[in-house]
This record gives sequence, structure tokens and C-alpha cells, in this order.
Amino acid sequence: MGMLLSFLATGHSQANDHAAGRNLRPTAVALHIHEEIADQRFVPKLVARLQGSLAPPIVTIPTKMDLAPFRPTLGLMDARPLLDALIGSIDWRGDGTVVRVVVIADDMQLKPARFNFAASAGDTSTPFHLSIVSLARLQQLTDRGRVDRDPDRTAQRAFKLIAKNTARLMGYASSDACLFAFPRSLSELDATPENFCEPDLSALVAAGIARSPQ
Repeated sequence: MGMLLSFLATGHSQANDHAAGRNLRPTAVALHIHEEIADQRFVPKLVARLQGSLAPPIVTIPTKMDLAPFRPTLGLMDARPLLDALIGSIDWRGDGTVVRVVVIADDMQLKPARFNFAASAGDTSTPFHLSIVSLARLQQLTDRGRVDRDPDRTAQRAFKLIAKNTARLMGYASSDACLFAFPRSLSELDATPENFCEPDLSALVAAGIARSPQ
């Protein structure tokens, strides 16, 4: 499908890390920014937020891939086939603790939800750790869809989803407090705190997922 994503070789053996119930230590968070996102001024702001909150390095990768096969004639993009295709397109054997986040402009849903800000696949038992973030509802565009009205707000919204899903994909799934809350609307997402709270924060710092507050 011409959509193979470049990957980061970690050189780290995953043999013992996939033990049931154990958190993984992420070696990087790779942000794949799809080329069809017209206004990408939010990206450096997003990276700065992630660097201030997450422990692993944050890497941005301009990404070109054909999303047309996943776009329905009517309705929202179905996230499941796209997740499956991305999982199948990456050699995860040396990449098992890199969290990959693919940021797209399309609106999407992972049924039975009516829509999704993000959709993820993977846990401590899988070699893949993948999240797709849709900007369709996060980014308010003007000038015929070419200009982001508020890149800071877009970065803030995307940060909340990516930080939370990074922790979830690395095995931390026992909380729904603060940043771990599940937003059912944009107003709920905006009201969600931008930080992990205790006792989650201490556990995430110890696991190498979050950064200690300065």
C-alpha cells in the first residue's frame, strides 16, 4: 500500500519486558505527522509539552501515506482497518518500546463510539504500541481549512491524548484520574487537567514514562 513507516531501532531486548502486568519503559515517542495536515504550527508546541511531561525522547517524522483506501464514501473514517494496516506495515521486532503516534486530519471512529479523538492498539503483551490522533475536532480551521485558528489550543488538546495513551500503551491502565479521564466531548477534553496526579505520577516517573515536575 506504499505506507510503510520508517522505524527507530532501539537495540533493546523485549524478552522479559512483556511479562503480564508489568509496565514497559518507553525508549521514544515517535510522532508521525501526516502530510495532509495543512497547518502544522501546532507541532513544535506539542513537542515542547510532551518533552516537559514525558520521560522518553520525542521524535517527529513527516509522514506520507495514502489514506484514500480508508476513507468511506459517507461518514467517518473507520479507525480499525487503519490501525491494522499500520501494525502490519511496521517491523516491530526491534521497535517494541517505541510508542508511535500517527496524527491525521481525518475525522474517525472506532465503533461502537460515534467518533474518536484518538484510537490505540497494543499493551504489554504485544510488540506494537500505536495510537492514531485525529485533528478533525481538535483543530479549528479558517481560510478554507488552511489556517489553524489557535495552534496553542490544538497542541494542548493533542498533548492530553498522546500523554495519556503513551502511559496506557506502556501498561499503566489502572487510573481514570486527572489526565487519564476519558473525554466524551471537546468541552470535557478541554476541562481535563494537563498533568498526571498522585499516586499515578510517582508510579509513572518510576516506570520511566513520565518526567518529575520541575
